[in-house]
Amino acid sequence: MLNTYKTILAKKTQLNSNTYLYNFDLLEPKEIIFKPGQYVMLKVPSGKGPVSRLYSIASPDTAKNSFDLIIEIVPGGLASNYLFSLGEKSEVIFQGPAGMFGLKKNERDKIFMVTGTGIAPIRSILISNIKNQKYYLFWGLKSFQDVYLLNELKKLGIQFKICLSREQNLDMIPEEDKKYFEIGHIDSCFDQHVENCKLKIDNLDYYLCGGRQVVESLKQFLLIKNISQENIIFEKF
Repeated sequence: MLNTYKTILAKKTQLNSNTYLYNFDLLEPKEIIFKPGQYVMLKVPSGKGPVSRLYSIASPDTAKNSFDLIIEIVPGGLASNYLFSLGEKSEVIFQGPAGMFGLKKNERDKIFMVTGTGIAPIRSILISNIKNQKYYLFWGLKSFQDVYLLNELKKLGIQFKICLSREQNLDMIPEEDKKYFEIGHIDSCFDQHVENCKLKIDNLDYYLCGGRQVVESLKQFLLIKNISQENIIFEKF
């Protein structure tokens, strides 16, 4: 049975032109226990009663008295209009946590392939589970101006590439950061990384998160490479 959480918006931070980091403090109950990768359901007030919208938790599982959400504001969307208008100290209702997306318990190295705000559950997983295994992150965004969390990713010490699908070059990126970026979509960036690093790709776990079409496309991309379906874990939204 899902729990109902009364929260208060502690802080709202703009990450790029239409993406925000929301931090909610728990009022009642005071604590949330979740597995990295799970989501909560926002209860959006409407004329016909509360409407549910699902958002992945983006904070570590050690933070039990609050949680973060990374949310793209879509103009005209019911939940987006509600969230965009929220001021700090506003009370917000959630239910959860729920969902089966999360790390498998094994010793295989992990590859994460995510687009846009699909980074949210992966952020939770990474900052909760940094261990001796190797983690590789491929994060697809359209342009350099869409990038956020760069300094945080650098501090984690994992290998990652931010794949920019609509840039023609990397001239706008500071020289010391260019090594973290590639031009193109996730599949081409992955192929380039495999070639450069001579990475053995068959004995790895793959975690996909993002829009339905993108996740399905990446899943087929991996299956064509003879990656076992049981080694592909995904979350679509």
